[in-house]
Amino acid sequence: MVGSMSDGAGPESETETGRLKQWLLLDGNRFAIAASIAATFGAASLLLSISGLAPIADAQPLFYAFSGLISGNFTLITVVVSINQLLLSQELKSPGELESEIQQTVDYREEVEAVSNRTAPAEPSGFLRLVVESARRDAQRLGGTTVGSLPADTRDEIDEIVTELTDEFDRIDGLVEESDSGIFNTLSTTLETNFAHEIQRLETARRAHGDEIPAKTDDAIDDLLDRLREMDIARQYFKSVYLQVELSRLSRYLFYAGVPAVGTAIAALFVMTVASGPPFGRPVRAVLFPLAIAVGVFPLTLLLSYILRTATVTERTAAITPFTTPEQEI
Repeated sequence: MVGSMSDGAGPESETETGRLKQWLLLDGNRFAIAASIAATFGAASLLLSISGLAPIADAQPLFYAFSGLISGNFTLITVVVSINQLLLSQELKSPGELESEIQQTVDYREEVEAVSNRTAPAEPSGFLRLVVESARRDAQRLGGTTVGSLPADTRDEIDEIVTELTDEFDRIDGLVEESDSGIFNTLSTTLETNFAHEIQRLETARRAHGDEIPAKTDDAIDDLLDRLREMDIARQYFKSVYLQVELSRLSRYLFYAGVPAVGTAIAALFVMTVASGPPFGRPVRAVLFPLAIAVGVFPLTLLLSYILRTATVTERTAAITPFTTPEQEI
C-alpha cells in the first residue's frame, strides 16, 4: 500500500496523537527524548519529595536506589561492548568477501545508471532521487502505452496504479529534496512506502488480460517492476548502513552519558555515608537527590530512545519486495 500513513485526515486528536507518535518513534531528536524521560523521573521524584509523600527523612532507601543506578549503568557497559561486537562482526570479512560485496554494489549502481543514462550520485539522497526519477519515468511510459490499446477496464486499472505510483514518487522526491542529506533522513522518506500491492495488482492485471495486452505495454510493466525492485533494494541497503551508523553512535553516546551518571550516583552515595547525615538540610535534599536521579537514569533513557527508532525502522522495512507484513500496512 502506497503512502498509507498519510491517507486520510481523521479526527484532530488522532492526528495530534499520530504526530506525537511519529516524533517519538522516528523524527524526534534522540537526546531530547532521552532528556525528557529522564527529567520526568526527576520531576516525579521531586514532586513526591516536596509533597511529603516521600520526604527523604531516611537516606537508607536512597542508598539502595543509587547503588542500583551504579550497577545498572555498569551493566550498560556490557550493552556497549555487545553492540561493538555486533558491528565488528559485520566488518570482519576476507578480501574475497569484500571484493564480492563491492562488485555486487557496483553492479547495482551500474544498473541504475544504465536505466537513467546518468552518473549516479555517491550520496544516498541523490542516489535515491535518481532511482525515483527513473521509476516515475517508466510509470508514465506505462500509462502512455495503454491509450487506445487496451480494454477500458484494464486501462482504467493500470492508469489508477500509475497515478498512485506517480503521486508516491513525487512525495518521496519532495521529501528528499526538503530534508538533509543524512542517511536517516534519506531512509525515512521511504518508510511509509510499500509497493507490494501495486506489484500484485500489475501482475494480476497482466495475467487476467494477457492476450489483450500488447508487447510494448507488457515490456513497460516489466520495466516498472524492475524500478520498484531497485527502489526497495536501495531502501534495504540504506537501512543496513543506517543501522551500523546508528548503533555506532549509540555505543559512543552511552559511554559519554554513563560516566557522569555513575559519577553522580557515586557522589550521592558518598554524601549519604556521612555519620551525621547529609551535610545539607531537607529542602536541599528534596531538590538535589531528584536531580541526581535524573542524571543517573539518563543513560537508560538514551538507550531507550535509540532502540525505539531502530526497532521502528526495522519493523517497517522487515519485508522485501514483493512481500509485505501487517506492521508495514500502517
